[in-house]
Amino acid sequence: MKIAIVGESFTGKTTLLRVLTNNNFSRGSTYISGVGTFVLEDPDLDYLFELYSSAKKTPIHVEVFDFDGLGKLWKDEKRGEIKNELSDFDALICVISDFQDTSLENSFYSLEYKLLLTDLDFVERRIESLRREKIKKKINEEELALLEKIDSWLSDEKPLHSLELSEKEKELIRGYVFLSILPQIFVINREESRIGKELPTQLLKKIEERNSPYFVTSLKVEDELIGLEKGEKFEILKEFGIKDDIKTAVSGVVKDVLGLTIFYTVSKTEARAWAVRKGATAKEAAGKIHSDMERGFIRAEVINIEDLKKAGSEKRAKELGLYRLEGKDYIVKDGDILLIRFSV
Repeated sequence: MKIAIVGESFTGKTTLLRVLTNNNFSRGSTYISGVGTFVLEDPDLDYLFELYSSAKKTPIHVEVFDFDGLGKLWKDEKRGEIKNELSDFDALICVISDFQDTSLENSFYSLEYKLLLTDLDFVERRIESLRREKIKKKINEEELALLEKIDSWLSDEKPLHSLELSEKEKELIRGYVFLSILPQIFVINREESRIGKELPTQLLKKIEERNSPYFVTSLKVEDELIGLEKGEKFEILKEFGIKDDIKTAVSGVVKDVLGLTIFYTVSKTEARAWAVRKGATAKEAAGKIHSDMERGFIRAEVINIEDLKKAGSEKRAKELGLYRLEGKDYIVKDGDILLIRFSV
């Protein structure tokens, strides 16, 4: 899983990278000024680790990149190159700043416009190519018509996420990557004195139209708290009117933003979290653990962590009959604990 941190220059992108990675990141190249690993906070995994006294705990890791292509390295003539660089990412964390000498709305709209403009440039070039192919009668007319519809939408300065598409239309463009439709998380980076102020109504409406989570914080303050214990950090942030530290906040939404289901395996050796696409089957989840498990899948022994918590122990959960056997087509649910039975 790869997430790009994007935003205008001096919005706090690099500070966010430091905070998410505990200041443990390496320098990138070209459009990437830094790359590190964000370890998702997971209270359920912590619970399993303690309950089973596991020797090792392995949470979900997400690669995060400080991407400068939409900030200081933005150039109109480089839109195609920038799109190619961003096409590899699963989601964007958009940092917009609210400082004394900046405009929150300008920071938001400038970023949205660049994503839209990059998509528009790509669509127009693709349409031109298809029209040339049309002369040779070698094109999909439905695809061309759909791209012309998208072109019209983007030309009206409306991002693609707000365009309703049928399932058939989505299938037609599945091979394309459009930046203005990528899942987004918004981090609103404010000066300490502005944290409690209401956000502009129009800006909130725009973010909510995207169905995107957003968090208000002061990355300057959070940067100064790197390395502190969570409880101590929480108390300091509370004084500034910040509900959660940004690592906790982002950890809580990444799963839904990326369309993932989190399941667990646990033993005395290791408590581990795994991520699969939402709707994945037990057999597919087994393959995430090891290809042999998928190939030789027999059954999955399953209990959801909420049921385990209510029981208080594995022994009590088994006495209550809370464990069950599921077949290969069982759809894995968030918080499921799986023990895969297989034979190869």
